[in-house]
Amino acid sequence: MWGWHTGTVRAPALLLTATLATAAASPATSLLAAGQYAQAYDTARAAGDDVTASEAALAEALYHAADPGMWLGRAADAGRAATRAAPQDAGAHRTLGTVLCSQAARGGYTLGAYRLSWSCRSEYERSLALDPAAAETRAALARWHSGAWARAGVFGGGDPSAARHLAADAQTHAPADLRVLVQVGLVAVDLRDSAWARRAFQAALAVAPGDAQERDLQAVARAALSRLE
Repeated sequence: MWGWHTGTVRAPALLLTATLATAAASPATSLLAAGQYAQAYDTARAAGDDVTASEAALAEALYHAADPGMWLGRAADAGRAATRAAPQDAGAHRTLGTVLCSQAARGGYTLGAYRLSWSCRSEYERSLALDPAAAETRAALARWHSGAWARAGVFGGGDPSAARHLAADAQTHAPADLRVLVQVGLVAVDLRDSAWARRAFQAALAVAPGDAQERDLQAVARAALSRLE
């Protein structure tokens, strides 16, 4: 698959990286935090909150849905609406990037999947330009590079040196961020650095999860770590 995802659109192979850009709690964000992703999507859409709707639909696709493709379509529609409405929202661009990479992962070796993967990269780079200090976005872009390299070498467009640099920088700046640590671990797996991957996953499992998405991410880390042992 093109981009930073491998396998089907489910944990443990995929990772949801986006965080909410909405500062205040709302019914939709509360449902999202509780792991009621489908209900969070419906509530967010009814409230006109496309950022939360996109993240909720993506989480449903990654962790719960029997039909991930349908939920990824919903996530993409909401994500594009969010970035049109708030083009300076770094979190919205990061979420959309993750959705596009997830769609690319389902496309196999096709031109459509390749284009989706590069659109994913563009969204990550746009997000990072808007918020250069965001460790989570650096980790996501690192995974794009490592995944593209691991899957297709030079033809995928990924740069393993860039992946290592971005991931190490993200980990340095957010050493206790569960989302960053899981992403870094997956980068290390792509780069065949088992020792680094093991340390990152173990660190992620030592962090107390703050919500349902982080609990789901710990399941990703736990499964990936078991494959290293």
